[in-house]
Amino acid sequence: MKNKKIVTILLFFTLIFTSFSAFLSTDQASAATPSFLMDTKKIYTHSIQYDNSKKKQVLMTVSFTGEMNKGHLWNYQGRDFFSNQLIIQNNESLTISDPFNNESSKELVFPLTVGKTWDNGDGDKFKILSLNTSVKTEAGTFNTVAVDNGADNGISYYAPGVGLVKYRDNTGFTQELTKISNAHYGRVLIKQTGIKQYTPKGAVHKTLKKGEALKVFKENADSYDVGNGYYVKKEKNTLFFTGTIYGTEAPLSVYSPNGKLFKKFAIDEPVRAYGFKDGKFQVGGGYYVPAADHILYER
Repeated sequence: MKNKKIVTILLFFTLIFTSFSAFLSTDQASAATPSFLMDTKKIYTHSIQYDNSKKKQVLMTVSFTGEMNKGHLWNYQGRDFFSNQLIIQNNESLTISDPFNNESSKELVFPLTVGKTWDNGDGDKFKILSLNTSVKTEAGTFNTVAVDNGADNGISYYAPGVGLVKYRDNTGFTQELTKISNAHYGRVLIKQTGIKQYTPKGAVHKTLKKGEALKVFKENADSYDVGNGYYVKKEKNTLFFTGTIYGTEAPLSVYSPNGKLFKKFAIDEPVRAYGFKDGKFQVGGGYYVPAADHILYER
């Protein structure tokens, strides 16, 4: 795997997604505070354009890592960068932060009312401009809340049930939602050549090779759904894991259940993770790797 360069993703890159299904049709305050948390069962793809030249356009995907510090930890990844962001919503606001330092930003303050202003905590004054601005993107047309971010005349557009669908400022920087897809929540590792993949009707689709790791979208009592109803049977030579972690700019440190350092893996050496809990990647047998800004997690 090529080395991944960690970069600081500006907080207005951060995607904010919501699960509620109805929204205000006029510029009035909401009677109840909706959730602006991303759907953990989805993967979101955004295009990023750094200026007015489409030649510099790149894609960024956002996938759920796990719960941490009473919030949701998300992985933002492009071809040459990745970042971790922690999203927490309470009755007052929705806050986006870097979980490994003290940087944070209040992206929304409740209740939502046109003209409401606040200090986002990073020195910028945010302001709600509208509750019903129509925005067309590659992912569809959305009725959105428009928020002035107070920097470079940047405006964010948030849609109910979708979150941030577009951001643009006067430098030409643009971020736009292009796709929302169902997320796989793990993989099944084929430990021996000859394991069969079956069609939804139970016929053999193909024979798999040792080392293949198929995406898993659903776990059944005796099988793993690897997409569109196709499945692999559970047996001793099929191993489920949630993803793979890598130390990108420093070794990956694995700790034993008693908290002592067990082993260090070289930069970019892969380690399978079987879960994520309390800010730690579980790597089997009670051993763990604490989440850190140099660790890349890939499902």
